[in-house]
Amino acid sequence: MATTPVTTNKQPEFACTAIDCGKLFNRRPGGRTTCSDRCRQAVQRQQKAPKVTARDAKIARRKARLLENPFGYWFIEQAERAGTAQTYQGIDAAGLHQLLDLHNYRKKRYGWVEKGHGKDSYHLCHVQGLKGRDGSTGLTTPLNLFAGLDYLNQQHGDKPVNSWAGQSLPKSARKRKWNITPGMTLDERLQKLADFLGDELDTFLDELDEMPQRTARLRLARSIHKRQGDALYEPLDRRYTLADLGSLKMEQLQALADTQEGREQSKDFLFRKCSPDSMLGVMHDELKRFSADLPEGKHRDNCRFMLSLVRLLGIYLAQIGNAEGKARNRFLSLANATWTPLQYSHPVNPWKTPASLLEADRASLVKAITEAAYNALQGLNIDGEVLAAQLGERLHLQSLVPVVMVPNEVSWEASGADWIPYIDNLYGSFESTWQALLDTGICTESQVFAAQDGVLWSLQAAIEQGREQYMNQRCFTHYNVPFQRYPKHLEFPPVAPEEPYPLAA
Repeated sequence: MATTPVTTNKQPEFACTAIDCGKLFNRRPGGRTTCSDRCRQAVQRQQKAPKVTARDAKIARRKARLLENPFGYWFIEQAERAGTAQTYQGIDAAGLHQLLDLHNYRKKRYGWVEKGHGKDSYHLCHVQGLKGRDGSTGLTTPLNLFAGLDYLNQQHGDKPVNSWAGQSLPKSARKRKWNITPGMTLDERLQKLADFLGDELDTFLDELDEMPQRTARLRLARSIHKRQGDALYEPLDRRYTLADLGSLKMEQLQALADTQEGREQSKDFLFRKCSPDSMLGVMHDELKRFSADLPEGKHRDNCRFMLSLVRLLGIYLAQIGNAEGKARNRFLSLANATWTPLQYSHPVNPWKTPASLLEADRASLVKAITEAAYNALQGLNIDGEVLAAQLGERLHLQSLVPVVMVPNEVSWEASGADWIPYIDNLYGSFESTWQALLDTGICTESQVFAAQDGVLWSLQAAIEQGREQYMNQRCFTHYNVPFQRYPKHLEFPPVAPEEPYPLAA
């Protein structure tokens, strides 16, 4: 940029052209453009520095966006473990989003709470191993990956699984150009993956940019940065820039947040209020996903079969308040009814079984079903007949009809203040349990139809109870408030149940 000389009685004054300088100095016309040797060297370095191209900017953006959360490091690590970018063979942007969801799902099981910080009860397991013994490469795709149990994953190791399960790339299909070696830098590995995935990776990253929320780590970093200097919070050891905070790990950020808020630092800082999920529950979720997404074949059949057994066992465990069935309310979530559909009997001592003997047998059954569910996901053989027999001789039908609670105004208005949607919602809350009992042969369709009529009778009994409680309020019994009518949610629904008949167990 041209500078206008300032005329004096000596030599004209010019501004130094070095960045961050601009100092006025005297020089003869046509002389040097910097005020000192230091500024001259700075200008020379600037001129020699390579220009940032659009390609370089894209690489920098990829790196920054991927590495701002743990998924990016895990994403690169899988290719490094496999030794090739071809572990992502055939994946598209939608598949990358599914991997991100699966990665986040595993984190939100909070399995490390039971074993202490740094250890996790749940792993992301490959069906076909990343490095097969025959030289094959397991694919890192949603259909070859599942959230599994750490101890079973370690026991399995790199043992082969059935050919009808999972996805892998044969040794003959690997290409040297896509190899990722331990000596590569992070930028080189990322560039290799970007070249292999092409536009799909860019599409995935563009869609991440459009999401309103970033990771919890970055949100916490912004929060800490914003609080600095605020009189309501304790000062930190120094002033942190947003870039400084963005480079810290979650543990370090949480320690700074504790300092600002005046809390005593704890080792178990992460997800303090989150209880761990249950192993049986995680197996249920992954069996459900594989049962829906896998192509027709033995692998999907095994997952569907084990899903029915896991659901049945989970219903019973939720019914008795056991943590394996109660976690996340996925098996028996009843907000408007009480229900004990199953009863448990010891196969050898069914009468007056000692509590210790019953608990030991139940724990053994839960362990057997959970490990069989893992084997089904892993693509291993399962002995379905034996497992079904074990459940069948222990779990028996007790009642198909839930005891419906008195309708309340909140649930009534949530159904649009209409009895038909209210009853539909009521049936919907029981449907999955009835279906689980049907799938395992515990009951028949005719019994379920009879149970649906039983729900209507139970609803009428609940309304009668609610009307009685309404009339016994002190305003009517003590203060002689004139009664006008019952509220809408205590009026009888315009649905007449058929005459009840007994349900055979």
